Amino acid sequence: PAVTLRPGRDITMVSYGVEINDLLAPLVAKGQSINHIFATHGPEIGLSKKTIYNYIDMSAFEVRNIDLPRKVRYRQRRPHEVLTKVEYQYRKGRSYTDFTSYMETNPNLPIVEMDTVIGARNSGKVLLTMLFRDTNFMLVFLLPDKSQKSILAVFDRLTNLLGIDLFRKLFPVILTDNGTEFKGVHNLEFFENGARRTRIFYCDPQASWQKGRIEKNHVLIRQILPKGSTFSNLEDTDVHLITCHINSVVRELFENQTPFELMNQTEERKKLLNILALQYVPPDEVLLKPALLKRKK
Repeated sequence: PAVTLRPGRDITMVSYGVEINDLLAPLVAKGQSINHIFATHGPEIGLSKKTIYNYIDMSAFEVRNIDLPRKVRYRQRRPHEVLTKVEYQYRKGRSYTDFTSYMETNPNLPIVEMDTVIGARNSGKVLLTMLFRDTNFMLVFLLPDKSQKSILAVFDRLTNLLGIDLFRKLFPVILTDNGTEFKGVHNLEFFENGARRTRIFYCDPQASWQKGRIEKNHVLIRQILPKGSTFSNLEDTDVHLITCHINSVVRELFENQTPFELMNQTEERKKLLNILALQYVPPDEVLLKPALLKRKK
């Protein structure tokens, strides 16, 4: 049916809606969330997030619900007792119970969560991720394979770049899972000269929720490298680009600050960013789609 517009007011509202659509559509097309867009363009939009979601539900804009980045479907699992008959040697003194006890004694130490992300089956290359729990900043490194040797190479490279004293300050406590690639614990904890550089602890078996921050942040990687993607053609420059873009997304958990902003609050972490040449991406340029890597090429 035809819609009769009241002179002045309704025409103005239609024009205003077009302006909002022209703002939202290109940013959502880059994979940006409504929260990220609001954090950087809230005053221009002038409406609440709830209202915008309602308008999207009513198809008032070109943006549709299917266009929005999937909400994190990571469900907090209920803590449960994990019973193991054998406590493997590498876990002795490094279990999740040991981790909680150590953090009670050393509450001010920063915690880094560590994991790997794999590509399509038999694609060879994998990603090593290390996330600073207090900032959600995630480092991403390209590995030739999922082996203890490849993990150790990253630790040694970082130690050589940063110096062992700075490495200790940045990575004093690392929490990871029980993957075989992380079981060479002595070599990871101690540098080749015998000096301790970190302490590593392990989640309980089948309890990935114990390092939930990094699990949730992998969703951002998967927006650019969907499950089933092959990593065989990835290069270090690709992974560097991915790292810069995902850490430039505002985080509601941290009052809409970006991980880059939070990391720049201490000199030690600023130095890490500079050494790795990681650079902040302006809000409207953040791209969380496979097109990010195609555009580079």
